[in-house]
Amino acid sequence: MNKNIVRTLATVAIALGMALACTNLQALQATRATQPIQLDGKLDESDWQRAAVQDKWVENMPNEKAAPRVKNEVRVLFDKDALYFGIKAFDPDMSRLNAPFVRRDKVFGTADNLIIWIDPTGARKFAQFFRINPRGILADGSWTEDTSNEDFAPDYDYEAAAHIGADHWSAEFRIPWTSLRIPHPVPEKLTFIVFRNMPRETRIRMSTATLGRDPNCFLCVAEELTGISDIPKTSGITVTPYVSGNFRQDKTGSAKYDESKFNAGADLKWRPTSEWVIDATLRPDFSQLELDQPQLRSNTRFALFVPEKRPFFLEGNDLYSLPDTSIYTRSITDPLWGTRATYRSAAIDATAITVADRGGGFVVLPNTFFSDFKEQGKSQVTLARVRHAYSFAGTGSVGALLSDRSYENGDSNRVVSFDVTHKPDDPTRMRSQLLLSQTHDGDVRTTGHYLYLDANRDSGPHRYGAYYAEVSPKFRFDNGLVGQSGLRAIGGDYRYCVNRSEAFFDNVCPNVAARESRTWNNVALQRWVTPGLYMNGAKNSEWNFQPRFINYRRAQEGGKWHHTPTAYFFANGNPGKTITYTFFETELGRSIDVATDTLANLSLVATGINLRPVERFELETSVTDYRLFNTDDRQWRLLERNASVLGIGHITARDTLRLIAQYTLSKRNQAAYSFTVDPRTETRALSLVYAHKRGLGREFNLGLTRGNANALGQPRETTTELFAKMSWALSL
Repeated sequence: MNKNIVRTLATVAIALGMALACTNLQALQATRATQPIQLDGKLDESDWQRAAVQDKWVENMPNEKAAPRVKNEVRVLFDKDALYFGIKAFDPDMSRLNAPFVRRDKVFGTADNLIIWIDPTGARKFAQFFRINPRGILADGSWTEDTSNEDFAPDYDYEAAAHIGADHWSAEFRIPWTSLRIPHPVPEKLTFIVFRNMPRETRIRMSTATLGRDPNCFLCVAEELTGISDIPKTSGITVTPYVSGNFRQDKTGSAKYDESKFNAGADLKWRPTSEWVIDATLRPDFSQLELDQPQLRSNTRFALFVPEKRPFFLEGNDLYSLPDTSIYTRSITDPLWGTRATYRSAAIDATAITVADRGGGFVVLPNTFFSDFKEQGKSQVTLARVRHAYSFAGTGSVGALLSDRSYENGDSNRVVSFDVTHKPDDPTRMRSQLLLSQTHDGDVRTTGHYLYLDANRDSGPHRYGAYYAEVSPKFRFDNGLVGQSGLRAIGGDYRYCVNRSEAFFDNVCPNVAARESRTWNNVALQRWVTPGLYMNGAKNSEWNFQPRFINYRRAQEGGKWHHTPTAYFFANGNPGKTITYTFFETELGRSIDVATDTLANLSLVATGINLRPVERFELETSVTDYRLFNTDDRQWRLLERNASVLGIGHITARDTLRLIAQYTLSKRNQAAYSFTVDPRTETRALSLVYAHKRGLGREFNLGLTRGNANALGQPRETTTELFAKMSWALSL
């Protein structure tokens, strides 16, 4: 097998190394502002009138690299304190403008919006993005070119305003130099892209740069922004103290325990130079965060991923995005304090963080057929990452990562990682990653490795790729999320897309993907070959059908080699202003009941709908139903159901009321098992939070959460929590 893998990877590398692409980049001259800019979205100051205009936009959805169907304009101003963007988006029928009230960071392509992407160093590896919709609602985050990862988690200090006119809507952005990771002196040329999303019968997307519909390379075609000069060094300190009060009541049957807490802490952000950002946190409080979305977990033996929502861990988070396996900060369960330093320049990005974790969660212990767990004690977590960009035979970057978790009892886990991303041309990307681990667990000392290689090419209608991964049996990554070890895997995919302008299905992509994985002892774990049909359609819809008939899997060591054919279908879209989003997903066929290594009939159905019955209220609902049945007598074996409701009331631009209700049910039929099972477990959770936000780091939250768990034959467990928190950012 190893010889075949080497031949396959060599063939892919040679094929992907062929054909060079050439892209003509435009440049826009920024103009120095001579008077204060009033942010009202109107662009009526005289400085805007004399600024250079970029009006040569390109449509990339639904038509690729086509002339835009409406006019758009962008202008750029600057002064010693900030960078200003002014954008006009013309529309022949303003009555069709889709401009809902939404929460911050919920500005997506399902409604009208404008997006600015700024590459602060010009290295074309990282960008900050800033969004606004016609209601003046903001969203921001970061983009990492090497991993094609768009992250809404980072929040930047910027202002923007929108204005709706008779034949257009427009927006003004003020982005302080202190919020941009621009080195000093300011590079002669920055790079940027401006997007406009305009959903009508279908989603229309236009940009200032020439992009395809789903490009493999994004920042490589960003435009140049010139003319910026004489910007002073930026530095500053922001301290965000907080106070919070918390009352918690736990009940188990008739037993009751009450606890009241008062907490105080602070976050500090110091920018000593343009390249450096220093962050520190003391006693961080995360009580105001949303509940995690429920996931199906009854018929899996591996650890599940939960997204990070805690603000302290989000600065420089893009640097921890590696080609395959990344840092998983949710493994830091209960931080007492933490510090972090982040550095960005045109050639080098780096970050380091150390956190005192009080523990209380679980350590994931990977195995070939399951994830094991053990209780997590107190520990010190240290992470360091550096990435260096280069331009040799194309473009790329090399990086290294150090991860250390030292436990209070003397145990430790250390991982070093090396990665390379190379683009011989714009459509082609090749990546590699090697991780080495050393673990001290009591008297046991182990080492392991994780190797990952991939390559893909997107040359217009054709997109193809291949990958190889291997994880040694003793590899462990306590600061990551590696739930499976002791295996090798190889796979690939091919897609061909046909663009059908103005048709209901305007993008049709037949495709095929394949994968085989084997244990470290060369025993087959999984094998599948899946053809598929993916389509984009009217109302921003996506349609995906996959006949997964060639599908084989082994669920336990020494277990059977099961044939598990299924048919899979998924569709979603944005029907209109009242029903803003809906989806439907189903999979029918055969699966494995991992509790008994038994073949079973599978039924998976999931659906959801987002409603906006009135302008200032949005409702999101979803239900997932998962069932297993005996293959002979059709008797049910397992039922798992998740349901969630999220309601948001937008009282004012600064005030929201959020209600979350969640329900989970897991049932097993005792008659289908020869051993004792948990016949029924239910959980319910309810969260009601009022939030008042006056800006970044300036907010007040008041909330009530209530949850209960009920297992058949066990006393009901109920938790009720009332909390209040206020924070106020101070610039020094």
